[in-house]
Amino acid sequence: MTKHTCPVLEAYGSKTVAMRFKGMDITLTLSHGLFSSYDVDSGTRLLLRVLSNHIDKLKSAAFSLPHQVLDAGSGTGVIGIALGSYFQKAGHENFVIRAQDRDELARQFTACNGLREPRFSAHTEPLLYDPGPYDWIVSNIPAKAGLPVLEYFVRRSLALLEEAGQVFVVIVEPLAETFKGWILKYGAELVEETAGPEHRVFVYGKPPAQQDAAEVPVKEAFSWEAYKRILGTYQIKDTEYTLQSLHGVEDFDQPHYIHELMAALILKLPHQMKSFLAQREHLPILFFEVGQGHFPLWFVTNFSQELARISFIPVIGGRNILSLTATKQNLENLKGSFTENHTDQAIRGLSPTIVPSVDPDLSADELLKASGGPFPLIFLFPDPVPKTDPWPSYWTGLEKLAVPGGLIFIGLSATEAERFDRQKRKGFQRIGELKRQGWKVLAYQKIEPISKVGHYS
Repeated sequence: MTKHTCPVLEAYGSKTVAMRFKGMDITLTLSHGLFSSYDVDSGTRLLLRVLSNHIDKLKSAAFSLPHQVLDAGSGTGVIGIALGSYFQKAGHENFVIRAQDRDELARQFTACNGLREPRFSAHTEPLLYDPGPYDWIVSNIPAKAGLPVLEYFVRRSLALLEEAGQVFVVIVEPLAETFKGWILKYGAELVEETAGPEHRVFVYGKPPAQQDAAEVPVKEAFSWEAYKRILGTYQIKDTEYTLQSLHGVEDFDQPHYIHELMAALILKLPHQMKSFLAQREHLPILFFEVGQGHFPLWFVTNFSQELARISFIPVIGGRNILSLTATKQNLENLKGSFTENHTDQAIRGLSPTIVPSVDPDLSADELLKASGGPFPLIFLFPDPVPKTDPWPSYWTGLEKLAVPGGLIFIGLSATEAERFDRQKRKGFQRIGELKRQGWKVLAYQKIEPISKVGHYS
């Protein structure tokens, strides 16, 4: 298999590994930023053995291979790539494999590791978001997804299958009996159960046609209900806001301290921020890697009067589509709290655009497209991939994304913040910093042309 040339593999690849599937040698690049960064994990290998045996049974019975396959929670794309590679080798051309993962880094690794479209495509989306239908759904299902999400997976996977379709799923042993209980609850036909040392594989299909149980799933639109975790009122620096958290996103019970520290830095120089906002009529704002959305909600709520007269355009970037969706939904829910004193354009600003993105450089074009141009105001909360140095790429991205005179705020661990600051590019000046409890936030301004220096001071 020929691997695509891909910058993301060079930037975030940690190791290249070889694996065999049905007599084929397959080479994959893994990442410290994704699950199983040193080798193909044992659960995936167990699932691939079950799939290999199932393919052999189909061939011996002269049954056709599947046409529509979904690799749900694809990670670096191991399962979908193995199946697609075999299908091509076997001369089975009438197939389409859709790989999906909530993580944009995983999507890019899957696309770079994998086969080319149209036979194979990778997408950043929640589990089972696409309506199907599918002949096979395969998944090394993420145990940390949350129990409501895992149960929803069983119910929705059955609804997305073709009549003779099957689901192949591997799950960690501590959750196996619970997962099996859901399979039985929804009346599925349990075709096979294979146990390994730490995992169990289940193969199941649609309930028998004659079954008339109330629990039998029906095909319906994707629902976010299973992802909803806590609807609560939170506070940062005396400003209260309401936030609905989602499973699969950090900081569901309280704001991360880095968000509180960022708010403290902004309020430390309140005149500068308020003066900056007062000089704007059109304000694209980039919020990058903001978790459930605590910081954007605080910022919009705290500066609601200043934003009321501005046409502000929030753009939310980051790797996790669940995080992006949580932030978008929470900002949209603020519309009801905006009073008649707020302009229509301010309320329209509470319909943000989300952009799945790995870092500002690799995704700069997509972020610029979403905003219609560079940003006067940027807030970054990166989660660095271990054993990488992303900061040169971040500075390259900021050179493209920030307007002259624009403000950039970034929050990191103190160690990473110092690394980031040491690599500061010419054309940016640091205008503020705050360090507490092992975290550090920094503020920069992109320097104006000489004729305009001081315009935003």
